[in-house]
Order: sequence, then C-alpha cells, then structure tokens
Amino acid sequence: MVDGDFIFPAIGTNSVLKPCKPISQDAVQKWISEVTTGARIEGTFTTHCFHRGGAQYWFMYAPVGQ
Repeated sequence: MVDGDFIFPAIGTNSVLKPCKPISQDAVQKWISEVTTGARIEGTFTTHCFHRGGAQYWFMYAPVGQ
C-alpha cells in the first residue's frame, strides 16, 4: 500500500484490485445480501450494521497491532 490507497479498494470485473479507487457501497451491499441469503439469515442488513459492535472502532481507532 502507498499513500492514497484505500483499505477496501474497488475490484475490477477481472478481479484485479484498484487500490486508488474505493469499493462502492453497492458492491458491499451485494456481498452482505449474498452472505445473509446463503446463511439463511432472514431480514434486511445494510452497511450500517457495521457501525455497531466495534467494527468501526477497530478500523478507525484501535491501537496499531491490536
């Protein structure tokens, strides 16, 4: 990674990472829907679900190495 690269980069149609472009909300939503459907978890889950339970903290504020 270099300055300006995203932690969650976009992924091209040929599965090549595009580190200077962020992944779209639509792509993440599609993955969430696929996983919950495959796991037979009923309900609607969105990217907002990751704002709770520490996910946002660990990516933004946790000390390095933890």
